[in-house]
Amino acid sequence: MNLKATRIMQLSLIALSSLAMLETNASNIDPSNKYAWSENAGWVNFLPSDGGATVYDDHLEGFVWSENVGWIRLGGDTGGGTPNYYANDSSSNYGVNNDGAGNLSGYAWSENVGWINFYPTHSQVTIDSGTGDFDGYAWSENVGWIHFQNDSPAAY
Repeated sequence: MNLKATRIMQLSLIALSSLAMLETNASNIDPSNKYAWSENAGWVNFLPSDGGATVYDDHLEGFVWSENVGWIRLGGDTGGGTPNYYANDSSSNYGVNNDGAGNLSGYAWSENVGWINFYPTHSQVTIDSGTGDFDGYAWSENVGWIHFQNDSPAAY
């Protein structure tokens, strides 16, 4: 009985440790600057109650949520860490890259709106590594421009 109780306690500690590691890797998005805006898709939440984005030195991971278009996946990798650079050359190797200076490029994917380009011809999404604030525009063929301007919608 004592050996069984010890084994249960060990497994419980391992399970709790795993949950704690998942929680720390879950997201590093500032709760006061978690939205992007699209006239056709509405608000895009980078820190929803389930999921969320994580910004690494070389890429982004995770899922973001829009009430109007559903889940948007920021990359094919969900391994939780660096280094990882998306080639964006196949349906399994896609995602949003970070050049280390906060300039984002590559593609996110949504089942409802398709590909979202973070470095379209006339714009680029950036993130300030000091403040964590996003800025710039991403482009989706199906919903148009998605504006990243900290915590407020785009002024038109």
